[in-house]
Amino acid sequence: MTDLPTYSELRGIDVDVIYGLMVQHAEPVVPSTFEFARQRDAALTESIDHALREAAAGRAGDGATKPRWLDGLVQRELATASRTFWSRGSFARIRLLERIGLVALVPDDTYVLAMVSALGPHKAAAFRADPELVQNGLWRVFDIEGGGQVSLTNVDRFGGGEWRAAFLELTADGTLDRAGVLAACLTALSRDFAAYRAGWFSATFLALEPSTDEICRLQAELRRLLAAPVAATVAFALKHLTMLQKASAIDAEETLQALAPATSVKAKGTALAALRLTKSLAGVDEPATSTVATAALHHPHADVQQAAVEMLQESGHHQQIATVVDRMAPSIQRELGVGVTAVPDSALPNAQPRSDIPAAATRVDLAERTAALLEDASDVGEFESVLAALVSPGSEDVLSPLRRRARAAVARGARTDFGGTWLPGQVGRLVLGLLGEPAPPAAPDAPALRFLTRRSGELRDSSAPLLATPDLPGGWVSPKMLVDRLTADPHPRHHDLVAALLRLHPDGRATLSAPHLPAAVRFALDGGGPAAGERPGDSETALWLAAERSRGPYCDSELPSVDGDNWAHTWQEKGRERRSWHARFTIATTGSTPLSDDRPTELGARQSDGYETGNVSTWVLGDWVTHLAALWPHDAEHFLALTCRTVLESPSCSQTAHDVPRVLDALARHPGRMGALATHTLAAGLSSAERNHRLHAVDAFVDLVPTGRIAAPDLASVLATHAQAWPATRWVEDLTSITQASGAAAAVVEVLTYLLPQLPTDHRGLNSLLDVLRDESIRSGWDVTDPALLQWLGRLHGTSAAAKTARQLLR
Repeated sequence: MTDLPTYSELRGIDVDVIYGLMVQHAEPVVPSTFEFARQRDAALTESIDHALREAAAGRAGDGATKPRWLDGLVQRELATASRTFWSRGSFARIRLLERIGLVALVPDDTYVLAMVSALGPHKAAAFRADPELVQNGLWRVFDIEGGGQVSLTNVDRFGGGEWRAAFLELTADGTLDRAGVLAACLTALSRDFAAYRAGWFSATFLALEPSTDEICRLQAELRRLLAAPVAATVAFALKHLTMLQKASAIDAEETLQALAPATSVKAKGTALAALRLTKSLAGVDEPATSTVATAALHHPHADVQQAAVEMLQESGHHQQIATVVDRMAPSIQRELGVGVTAVPDSALPNAQPRSDIPAAATRVDLAERTAALLEDASDVGEFESVLAALVSPGSEDVLSPLRRRARAAVARGARTDFGGTWLPGQVGRLVLGLLGEPAPPAAPDAPALRFLTRRSGELRDSSAPLLATPDLPGGWVSPKMLVDRLTADPHPRHHDLVAALLRLHPDGRATLSAPHLPAAVRFALDGGGPAAGERPGDSETALWLAAERSRGPYCDSELPSVDGDNWAHTWQEKGRERRSWHARFTIATTGSTPLSDDRPTELGARQSDGYETGNVSTWVLGDWVTHLAALWPHDAEHFLALTCRTVLESPSCSQTAHDVPRVLDALARHPGRMGALATHTLAAGLSSAERNHRLHAVDAFVDLVPTGRIAAPDLASVLATHAQAWPATRWVEDLTSITQASGAAAAVVEVLTYLLPQLPTDHRGLNSLLDVLRDESIRSGWDVTDPALLQWLGRLHGTSAAAKTARQLLR
């Protein structure tokens, strides 16, 4: 923002004079045409700045009424600033216009967030000079959470902490009431703000360094925070209430009555802190103490249950324990002398899910189903059904109402994370082409993706039905169906025949006799070598290659490989060296066949240890992921070579990677061979930084590990290799969830049996992993018999929690 006059320099100038100057400077702007609306707004803003400077310099000009464009411009600037943290001074201009009476604004949420985002530097000085903004804007920041780029947390994180510094300065000089700011911080923490954004208020409270007396006066507010939805806020409240207890300044009875919700916080440390505070206040209100301890019995962690049991036993409240003992951890039940009936998990593992065959599209529903693909084209079955229906000449007649929507899908691609080649845009190009309005092409980078677009582009090369439309669950084409379709179509579409061969189901081929079919198809059906002279030249090489691929997955020499290591990032923070660990991977593919758009299973010879295009993809693929997975059902390693890097990076990535859930879901549903890439992808998914991503990995584990499609020892080996970089606390949450699935608990025990001996005995989070193993072993009546695990457990000595759990397992 250019330098503007101050409020004192403009105060008292007739608003009509300033309006006139604005109109004069904006005169060439208003009728002009701009490529983007933002350019016009920037030009009008410059006109405002010129007018304000000239008015401050004493130029009178011709008076005028308010320009019609002024209010709209200000509202747009406010809306933009409230959403994006990049125009750091635009609110200062808007506030200046408001103070001198040029615009009238309501200090709503948009107004306040724009102030947070774009007040500019020297915030404390700005508020001292503008008491009205303090009342209407500054105090309201405690009521508004914000989101996306604009919140106090985000703006301070990337803006040098200016807002917190301003509050410290304004409370220090008396501009703001210190007690009011402390109370407002606690009020903000009691709202339903997300944990990330709530953290600013607790950190600001701590930065003010409240005294014991100040904290004592806020006890009622702190007690209310014991039931806050954010775990960190509950821990914050417990910390300060514990300080008051140690200073003998706590309202004991009221605190005891408020402590029960704090024992339900998932974090074990917070729940135990609530029990310790309860124990220190015991004797003040016995019924309230019993209520808190009884509530803690329902906590999922055995250590919390154990502490609650001890409190109730000491006070003689055995009945409360008896009422919930059947829902407590097996280890606690055993210590209480309650017989735990071992119930072996005899349920069958989950059968691998197969995608259903959707109903064929008809002229009645073709437009509706095509319209759905213009928004979300991830459903391979729907996509194939629509393609099959569009083969018939005249079918495009029902697509006419979709012309405008197809154009929008094509144009929208460039504005999405997926880029101009995104799959709904390709559907849009197909629709427009059939309607006689070809759109500019957008060819994807990878040959496998171009293969899919070329197959769609062949629709009208023939009126015969498509060969590669799946007729079996899981995306397979049955051999009999392929023979029947080829019998009716002696001149098949090239890419469609390649796709059909790649999807050819392995069962039911031997009984078919089809001498009239192309030699490559006969080879796919019976495996017999070609007759003399039948092996074609380059034009038909892709068909023979697809026929070979139809008979099995990659051979060992063709398999993609993955190699990973852990590396440390170190930095200095507050005079101390900090270190974080990350796992990084190199994916290698082999192949001598030149890459071609009609040979989609060939990956070429390449090593990738980062982001690059062509062979191993790490760009955002979106809806393409499921189509790549369905291209060759025989081997999951092929599609993972193109998609898995986003999952491999997810444990260390702080930003959401859109494709992680898509890749994990496609992996779980893939019917083909699982290799090293599949094992690493699942392991990385279970270690992802995003809990939502790990839920998809949990589902994939339930489908793949209990069924033996991914071997438990292999998965454990990958987890152990990267244990330094992948927090064990994430695995504990995942494995605990997996044990709830039918037939999956035994697989969890097997993974832990192989994983634990590979970890150091002082590994962070080790006891939580041992807790899972102990509880599942008790629940299923399983004893430790694996020699490596027995030896490793015997190395755990001392009084640590892990050593105690190890002794329980060795009983």
